[in-house]
Amino acid sequence: MDKWLRILLELLPVQVFALAWRWEGSSGPDGWMIPYAAGAVAALLCTGVLLWRRVLLDRILLGVNLAIALAGLGLYCGTPGLPGLLGDLRGAGFFIMILLTAGVTYLTRPAALLHLERGTWEPWDRYMLLCSLGAFALAFITRSAPLVNAFLLALLFVARGSLQSAARRV
Repeated sequence: MDKWLRILLELLPVQVFALAWRWEGSSGPDGWMIPYAAGAVAALLCTGVLLWRRVLLDRILLGVNLAIALAGLGLYCGTPGLPGLLGDLRGAGFFIMILLTAGVTYLTRPAALLHLERGTWEPWDRYMLLCSLGAFALAFITRSAPLVNAFLLALLFVARGSLQSAARRV
């Protein structure tokens, strides 16, 4: 699968969520139902297509997509606990799922966090896990500032790119 098509498919649920939120807004008690439902459907479809094609998923975007899908599933099932928690945590909720995804990935296959070949991952993948933890901590501290949380997500991608290039140089 082409790299750009893979990236677009992985980013599609976030875009659907953002567009539906912008269109629907957060007015009323059910204001988040349409954005989370649309984002969850897009996340499940796109992740399913990528897994069917046996594509290695981006761990950061997988965490974001899992947060959207789980919150949408919680709203659909009538248990607003997880969407309420994510709403209270604001952007830090997405970083919790990114951190959980990074932690599980690190425990199962350490070379997958940075998409490196076997043998070249140590200690760079551990640094990526620490970057995820630091991003979560900063997102939790600044959870009332969504612009800062978006900036932290971008910094997480920059940190991953820097760690990948540093690991390949060694």
